[in-house]
Amino acid sequence: MNTKLNPISIKRENKKLILRYLIEKGQSSRMEIVRETKLAQSAIWRIMGELTSEGLVEEKGVTTGKRRKPVIYGPTRSFITSVIYNVEVLETLVAVGFLDGSWRLIERFPTPMNFESFRERVKMAFEKIVANRSVREDITKVVFSLPGMVNYEKKFLIYAPNLKWKNIDFQRAFEDLKMEVFVENDANLSLLAEQFFSKDVKKSKVAFFLYFGEGIGGAISVDGNIVRGKNSAAGEIGHVILDGDNSEIERLLSVSGLINKVQSWVGTGENTIGEKFQQLKRLWFLGQKDVKEILEDYLHHVAIVLRNIVYFLNPDVIVLGGLINDIYETFGPYIRRELETITEKEILAGVVIRDSIFKEVPPSLVGGNVLVIEHFLKTL
Repeated sequence: MNTKLNPISIKRENKKLILRYLIEKGQSSRMEIVRETKLAQSAIWRIMGELTSEGLVEEKGVTTGKRRKPVIYGPTRSFITSVIYNVEVLETLVAVGFLDGSWRLIERFPTPMNFESFRERVKMAFEKIVANRSVREDITKVVFSLPGMVNYEKKFLIYAPNLKWKNIDFQRAFEDLKMEVFVENDANLSLLAEQFFSKDVKKSKVAFFLYFGEGIGGAISVDGNIVRGKNSAAGEIGHVILDGDNSEIERLLSVSGLINKVQSWVGTGENTIGEKFQQLKRLWFLGQKDVKEILEDYLHHVAIVLRNIVYFLNPDVIVLGGLINDIYETFGPYIRRELETITEKEILAGVVIRDSIFKEVPPSLVGGNVLVIEHFLKTL
């Protein structure tokens, strides 16, 4: 039986294709879009006109070096796509995201352990953002990146043990913001950000993100899809028991726990975990004996965890990051040597281990905006 193709559906898919290309590429001329998408020139001209009139695409300038200079187009930054609350145990970062995938950090505040106090602090930050920046009610979402087990579909925090928050319906808790709320685990968002912006994760069949924070977390993607599991616990590597004394990986690899062990050398001031970790690195390079022993024990356990990930998932890529985004850049040779002594080389062959591409902010913050962009593209 012959079935007719729905021209409206085809046009919608072409529109998504073009907008996704522009977001991922950054900016492009219409002829470049024709070459890359293989769509008809007339369709590109028509859809680009629609995207521009809808305020989703704007002119960014013209090309250089040619007599006739084509117009360059890119995703608009005239409104924010997301208001992001990147929640860690000690500190919450507030940022806004834009349709071109970029983001801007707005403020930071100490994370209250009491959820009601947190809710009031979120509202204050949100009201300030809305008063000073343009939002679109049909697109803009509020995103919470959380260190714990999250049911993404139900917008529900199951449990964040380090915050002692449990069973919270975030959409209901923040209904007075009058925006749709998204809630996701920080490691899942980090992997989503890597998948959107980096080619190796985008092309991978299996990828894993090992999230270093006050605790430790993990995220898995298979064929480009985040694996959340039946009870939203997939990737929760922190609760895996590692040593014979029933030590959880959470205790062994917590960056806060590591800092506490060396606090007499790095100080107990109000510096962030990232700043204290930089001090720890300097002591390592200076050869401070006690610090070196503590850190080498920590890195040994990092290697064991990586070994288990390699054997269990056989991923194409393992990304390390979170509050600390240069662990492998700094300690990679040591970790690799440890890993190679406990892992068959045939199993390690071709597995890429690297740091997150995001250095200045937690990758989960970037992932919050990517989550909204992906949702928008699916529903366009």
